[in-house]
Amino acid sequence: MRSSLRLALALAGAVSLVSGCSTLNARPAVPDDWTPRGSVSAVVAFAPGGGSDRSARVLAQGLNELDAGFNVNVENTDGGSGAVGWATFLAEEGNGNALLVAETALNTLPLVYDVPFTYRDFTPLVMFAEDSRIVVARKDTPYNSCSELVAAAGSRSIKTGSSGKTGADALVVAEFERNGGKFPVVPYGSTGEVITGLLGGQIEAAPASASSAKPYLESGDLKALCTLSGERYDDPVLGSLPTAREQGLDAQVTMWRGIFAPGGIDEVQREYWIDAIHRAMRSQAYRDYLAEDLLIPADLAGADFARYLDEYDRRMREVFR
Repeated sequence: MRSSLRLALALAGAVSLVSGCSTLNARPAVPDDWTPRGSVSAVVAFAPGGGSDRSARVLAQGLNELDAGFNVNVENTDGGSGAVGWATFLAEEGNGNALLVAETALNTLPLVYDVPFTYRDFTPLVMFAEDSRIVVARKDTPYNSCSELVAAAGSRSIKTGSSGKTGADALVVAEFERNGGKFPVVPYGSTGEVITGLLGGQIEAAPASASSAKPYLESGDLKALCTLSGERYDDPVLGSLPTAREQGLDAQVTMWRGIFAPGGIDEVQREYWIDAIHRAMRSQAYRDYLAEDLLIPADLAGADFARYLDEYDRRMREVFR
């Protein structure tokens, strides 16, 4: 993984070097009445179909519905667990016509791998939602709660799955191991693959996004053990599922989702995008997205979002030390 990540980043760096040559020339002053014009890229560092891609398309729709003289187009630049897209986005420094839709792994990936960026290289605009994980198991599992699962994993290893080494799934496993369990991890490429592994008996239990697991809980194909959210879900199916903390575990996982601009943009550009994103968040598509994906509404903008990221980074350094 480390060598393949290095190769991917080397390729991304070459693209960034070529693209970044134009930044050697002085940029003209940004007028006080600046607005984006024409095509605006919204970069997603993951493949189409995942949570980051879905959120980007929902917000792009909301921004385009403003009919403000620009058109936001989602661009998927996947590879290296997000590293390729984020490294490539470095070349957009100073470009007010570019956006980045990202999530928690932008904090955690640089703590695990040698990459040429951190979240501080980009301009935080708005954190628009929070996500968490529930833990599910095969329907014939003898465990009825996460506390039972972790207690059993204290004396024997319980094989689990994760859709990434630095995302929300990895954080859940780290929390459970911090509480005394032993959980060998089978790596998968997506939550869908994790669920397939559970159904096929390759793993015993695993974290999953609530929206992805819900249909399998409704059908009875999987059993829910707990949620890692701070509070129970406001949902007819998942509302009765206790949190890990309610079960006596010192474990909670919250994943942020947000929009960034490149580093080096002007203050008028940052303020424009914060206002535009807030207006897009009033769209019906955004409200439906929160409800359908069982997300926690959030709204932290500008300096408040930056402070949140700093605190989140401090906590993640404790997890991945």
